[in-house]
Amino acid sequence: MLIAQKKRKENIAEYILYLYQVEDLIRAFNFDLNLIQERLVNAYKVDEETKEEIRNWYTNLVIMMDKEGIRKKGHLQFLSNLINDLNDFHLRLMENDADKMYVQTYKLTAGLITELKGKNPAAKNEVQLALDTIYGFLLLKIKKSKVSDATSDAVKQLSHWLGILSKLYQNFESGDFSF
Repeated sequence: MLIAQKKRKENIAEYILYLYQVEDLIRAFNFDLNLIQERLVNAYKVDEETKEEIRNWYTNLVIMMDKEGIRKKGHLQFLSNLINDLNDFHLRLMENDADKMYVQTYKLTAGLITELKGKNPAAKNEVQLALDTIYGFLLLKIKKSKVSDATSDAVKQLSHWLGILSKLYQNFESGDFSF
C-alpha cells in the first residue's frame, strides 16, 4: 500500500506494474489472508495503525479479485480503467501534437508496438501492450531466464516511452499540463 501510494503519485506506469505484481503475489498466496498477513503485512516496519491500513488494503484487493473472478489470471477492473484512461491520454497527445518530444518518442516506438501487436493480439490498446510486455520481461528476469539483447532493448524503448507518458499524465493530473 505504501509503495503503491508513492508510485501512484510519481509514475502511473510503475504503479500499474506494481499492482500487477501484487495481484500475482495474492494469487501465489492462494488468497489466504493469514499468509498475506504473515509474509507481507508483518514485513512492514511501521506502527500498528499503518499496519492495519496495509492489512485492509490487501483484504480489499483480495475481495475485489475474488468478486471480479480473476483468481487465476487477469487484472482488476480499476487497473483496466486506468490503462484505458492512460491510453486515451496518449491518443489526445498524438491528436493535438501537444508535446513535440512525446510525439517524437512515440514515433520512434511505433514500429516496435506494431510488431508486438502481432505477438499479443489480446491487448486492448497500445499502453496495455507495452505494460504487458514490460511485465512479462520482469517475470522472465525474476525467473532468471535468458533474455535476448533485442528484447532488453525493446523493453528499454517501451519503458522510455511510458516514462514520458507517465510524467505528462502526472503533470495533467496536477494541473501543470493542459491541451
